[in-house]
Amino acid sequence: MRVLFTSLIASSVVLIHVLDNPGRISNGLETAKQQAITLLNKKEVRIEGLHTLSRAEIERILPLNRSVGWWMFNETSIKARVAENPWVKGVELNSCDDGVMPAFGCFMLTIEERKPRFIALVDDERWIIGSDGSLVIPANGNAPGMTDETLRALVPLYGLASRVASPERSQAQLDLAQRAITVLERSVELPVESISFEGKGDISVNFDKLQFPVVFGSSMSDSSAVIEDQGRRLKALLAQLKDRLPEIAKVDLAFSKVGIVKFKAPPPEEK
Repeated sequence: MRVLFTSLIASSVVLIHVLDNPGRISNGLETAKQQAITLLNKKEVRIEGLHTLSRAEIERILPLNRSVGWWMFNETSIKARVAENPWVKGVELNSCDDGVMPAFGCFMLTIEERKPRFIALVDDERWIIGSDGSLVIPANGNAPGMTDETLRALVPLYGLASRVASPERSQAQLDLAQRAITVLERSVELPVESISFEGKGDISVNFDKLQFPVVFGSSMSDSSAVIEDQGRRLKALLAQLKDRLPEIAKVDLAFSKVGIVKFKAPPPEEK
């Protein structure tokens, strides 16, 4: 009872003091207002997953002037802005996890970049193409993060159909190239140097360390299984003909069970 009575007296004294000094109420409210504004607008944006793109390129398209609350309720809009960059394949936005509870005002932007894999002439313009078969940007020498060494590592594609006249066929060819290079480099165990699209869905492939092209047949609906089988047949064939590889002009595996090996014509005999 004594404690309660003492507390009431103390509270009365504080109230009288505040009422007698109204300026302090105004200053306190203004301070609280400024602290609230700072709390709702001050944020930290962390970005991970960048390799080709720079942080500055991503920050230029982020709504950094928006409040913390706006960021909390506009995740879809922010992700859509970032996804407009042709190098961005996927993006996630989450609160920073600095312990048991998510950190207020801290956002983690996780970006999955497209990996440059091919280079091809598309409707009279050279394009860098991702490993997922998507056109990324024109290869005009100003591509971000693309050094001469990186450009040389890209696999050339030849005979790509026009995306203007035959968009579906062109996309099917890009999808086929993506599947073929993955399957062949695993089954043949040699790097692919180039891919040329031929008639009837066939592709002609040049491999590192082989001085001749290899033709593979594919049905667009089940190309991975078909090409993988042909890749295994090529590996076995190379083992059988390992001593005659310099004599081979071309190998054609675009048949269900048969492979055709064309040898170079022998040099003319000296008279």
